[in-house]
Parts: sequence; C-alpha cells; structure tokens
Amino acid sequence: MKPTINEDISRQIANLIHKYIRLRALYTKELAKNYDLSVMQLLCLECLYENDKLSMSDIAENIMVNVSTVTGIVDRLEKKGFLERCRESGDRRVITIALTEKGRTLAENSPPLVHHRIVDAVKRLSENEREEIFKALDTLSRLIEHGEEERDHRLTPAIQQAENTMGQLREYT
Repeated sequence: MKPTINEDISRQIANLIHKYIRLRALYTKELAKNYDLSVMQLLCLECLYENDKLSMSDIAENIMVNVSTVTGIVDRLEKKGFLERCRESGDRRVITIALTEKGRTLAENSPPLVHHRIVDAVKRLSENEREEIFKALDTLSRLIEHGEEERDHRLTPAIQQAENTMGQLREYT
C-alpha cells in the first residue's frame, strides 16, 4: 500500500532530523580526531571566548548542562592548558574560569559548530518561515517529550507551513 502524503512528509521530517543527528555525529568525530575535543568542550571554550571570565554556574547555564558536568569539562580543558581557574575576590569560594592564550587561539580558529551552521541557514529564511518552523519544531519537541496530550491543535497551520517549506530547508542542510 502506498504511503499517504502525510506519512511521506512525516518520513521526510524524520529523515531530516536523522540527517542532522548524523551531521552532528560526524562533526563530533572530526573534533575528537583533529582537535582532541568534545563538542561540549568546544562549547565551553566558545562560551568563555564570547563572555571572558565566567563562574562554573554561568558556563553551565550558557551551554545548558549541570554544574557537575561543567566541572569535568573544565578539569579536562585545564589539563590541556586551554583555560585556568582564577580567584579574584577575597572570598576563596569564588572561582571564575578564563581562557589561556592557547584556549583563545583554539576558540578563534576552531571549526564552526553545527549549531552555528543551522543558525546561519535559518537567518536566510523569511521571518514568517522562521516563526512557522519554530512553532512546528516546538510542537514536535513537546510531542516527542510528552506525547499526544500536549498537542496544540492551533499550531496545525504552523505545522503545515513548516511542511511546505521543507524543500527550502533541504537546500540549507
């Protein structure tokens, strides 16, 4: 039996998501091979490059992980000489993290994250297309996370619009 148009579009959406996951996996492998870094380590370096010195909790908030995860990332990057812990106040408990010159050089010369490529591609879409895609992806994310009960039927037109712009997205991914 031939799949319906909705089933076909659903498969195409799933394939595009899978393509992104593969792209990220290949990027992660390349980072590890060429720079001896993980994606999270590069995110940490870029976060510090953009913000100068930060506390562990500020880094965690910026790269969206737990502070305990940041501790491991910082430990490994510090061992490699990319960053340092700094005590700047009279309170010994207050520690900020800063890039070393080696870390700054790496952050300046590292390959762009897959995330940045997506952001650049999305910027080329019209504002209306971006809003529609955002609504559709937000709904999809909630459905995956919480199931059908989260479905907001008011977003059905947004999902349809996102499906209509799939051809444009394929050009950018």
